[in-house]
Amino acid sequence: MTKKSSVSAISKLAHEIKNPLTAIIGFTQVMSDPARENVTLQQMRNWAEIVHESALSLSAICERVLEEDNTSTDIVRIEDVDFHEFGKNIVAQFQEEAKSKGVRLDFKISDNFPILQTDPILLTQMLNNMISNAIKFTPKGGSVKVNGEVDMKSNALILVVQDTGKGIPSDVLMALRRGEQVTTSSDSSKHKGWGIGIKVITENAQKLDCNFELYCPKEKGTVALLKFPM
Repeated sequence: MTKKSSVSAISKLAHEIKNPLTAIIGFTQVMSDPARENVTLQQMRNWAEIVHESALSLSAICERVLEEDNTSTDIVRIEDVDFHEFGKNIVAQFQEEAKSKGVRLDFKISDNFPILQTDPILLTQMLNNMISNAIKFTPKGGSVKVNGEVDMKSNALILVVQDTGKGIPSDVLMALRRGEQVTTSSDSSKHKGWGIGIKVITENAQKLDCNFELYCPKEKGTVALLKFPM
């Protein structure tokens, strides 16, 4: 355990519960939509499973944030995480949100990607924010890719979230890299962003001894990646 992070418990809790709640609301709406005909039992079970996973994620995040607030410490619990299944479940929770925006969301992981030694709750928070931001700032017809890669040259495991949006303005990107909390908006999306979410990712990466990188390629879009030493 370490000294408690700078993001207040109330701000963090209010911010972190939005993603699993959005998934729960989105998929329960799909399940109860009378306009959807010929829905199979298997499809209904798949949606119910996503709702269940989202609810478990919501519960775990709430418990962790409240426990940290009560103990005034940052809590890290390292476990074995099979990212093949773990990543697929997280991405599934964002599929309805992406579909409603007209954004394609894909998940791909290298066959040789090994078991991750990490804190699943902290990793969930980071990926939730990375994917949520990517979808938020990607216009209709764009795409978001979530990949798990093995980099043998740097002996690292890399989790990448890449979108085809307009990217982050250079002044905002520099401020984020300095660790500043930025609240601005994108002309194309009309959404506010990159504030608490990026700070949560940065702080969690420090707790897990992994590198968080955020940059905008010359072509377009934004790339956010987590690099774990093997």
